[in-house]
Amino acid sequence: MPEFKTQSGITWNFIHEGTGEALVFIHGWGMDGRIWRQQIKHFSEKFQVISLDLPGHGKSSWQKVDLKTMVMDIKKLLEALEIKKVNFVGSSLGGLVMLKYYEAFPKDVSRMIFVGSMPKFSKSEDYPFGLDVPKMRKLGDQVEDAYPAIVDVFFRSLFTREERESRRFKWMQKFRRTTDAPMQASLIEYLDILEQEDLRNVLPTIAVPAQFMNGREDQICTFDAVEFIKTLLPQAHYHYFEKCGHFPFLSKAYEFNEVLDQFILESKT
Repeated sequence: MPEFKTQSGITWNFIHEGTGEALVFIHGWGMDGRIWRQQIKHFSEKFQVISLDLPGHGKSSWQKVDLKTMVMDIKKLLEALEIKKVNFVGSSLGGLVMLKYYEAFPKDVSRMIFVGSMPKFSKSEDYPFGLDVPKMRKLGDQVEDAYPAIVDVFFRSLFTREERESRRFKWMQKFRRTTDAPMQASLIEYLDILEQEDLRNVLPTIAVPAQFMNGREDQICTFDAVEFIKTLLPQAHYHYFEKCGHFPFLSKAYEFNEVLDQFILESKT
């Protein structure tokens, strides 16, 4: 798989398949770019697909950098691939990364697809959605004390009971065992980013077609969180996957790809 080293010192690993309009996938906490395997196979027939390994995940190297630096690195990577306009698909933390990219380079973005993602992941007095800060910090402590087992426990918790009992989940567990474990230090640093980053002010400025795709039973980006997002961006498209948790593109890949295809098609008219 291709690599690209930036001035930040990070060597970015990525999957690059297909030709045409660019469709960039960004994974979430504790995952890597191969988690989009079924989307890469489907969309590379029509698009130039890039699936990134975030720093410290997959085969990308790690050093402590902020979200803004990551965005500048992604910009340089896309320039090296001679990509001027991009469609982003971001899962969870990946959605926060692409929103930060839009804040910096709005004219470079054609469409934005948020999957189980929101502009702020930690609860506060004026934001009752997302994760409790004490629980986020506890997870960070657990990563220090019980790594890497705690990553598997956390991954499992993001699926519904019905999803966990499916044959597809067993396949996903087997697939994850073939991937590189994320770097421990990076997981802790990303939890700090998720606690501190607040991009609520960016969401209403989105002037490109946007799609939010959520599992109905997602315990991180909940139904109430999505209803709040609708007040900030009422012109966006919204789709719920029934009996589904945080990763609809894994547990309901066919439906996910169909909805994404339809959104891209409709937003061209």
